[in-house]
Amino acid sequence: MPKYFADLSGESPVLTGENASHLISSLRASPGDRIAVCDGNSMDYCCEITEIHPRQKQVFVRILNVCPSPAEPHIKASLYQAIAKGDKFEYAVQKCVEMGIFEIIPITTEYTLAKDGLSENKLKRLQAISEAAAKQSMRGIIPRVLPATSLEQAIMDSKRHRLAFAPYENERRQGIKSFLSRKIINSNETAGIFIGPEGGFSPGEVTAFEKNGIERVSLGPRILRAETAGLVALSAMFYEFDELRASNDG
Repeated sequence: MPKYFADLSGESPVLTGENASHLISSLRASPGDRIAVCDGNSMDYCCEITEIHPRQKQVFVRILNVCPSPAEPHIKASLYQAIAKGDKFEYAVQKCVEMGIFEIIPITTEYTLAKDGLSENKLKRLQAISEAAAKQSMRGIIPRVLPATSLEQAIMDSKRHRLAFAPYENERRQGIKSFLSRKIINSNETAGIFIGPEGGFSPGEVTAFEKNGIERVSLGPRILRAETAGLVALSAMFYEFDELRASNDG
């Protein structure tokens, strides 16, 4: 069943714009077809199409039932991802949204090659990638991609999280499994993950993590790419805190 994000409030729930165009032109939808619609606040609506107006790009629906989205993790994880070259950052956004990230904060670091941050057009493209990935993975929200910020500001922002850590290729004492096994994080609490650029974090940045209670962890003996490290760290955290259960496991 295809999924769309839309506001269905009002007496006559209707999908318009790109959502309607996709249903009409790409899926050749007909009255009687069922679709899933999410309000972007973790509530899913099972709907039946009642009327289609191609010229006006309107698809009217009848709401059959409403329920909390089962796709949202209980832990809200923020990804502080250093801006990477080319389409690497886009890959990181897409895959971490599929995995269940709550929000993505692009950061500039000492070794970041793109020092100018992200243009407005680039930010719009990243948000569109997040929305497409959220639809594909049946998410209950569209994770935000926020404007770029400095690592220093990101460290201060991370103090709002119950748990914050930074995978670091030179960490030898603490693996991510042993780190997470010592932590307790409950439903509706938040976590922050710091991922460096292609060149990693500088020694000074690692010291800043230590001073601010952000623990370093190892993701193993292999050196991961900047665009895949966040996905690995997020997967490990969700596995440890039982966020990968099947939908019928309760």
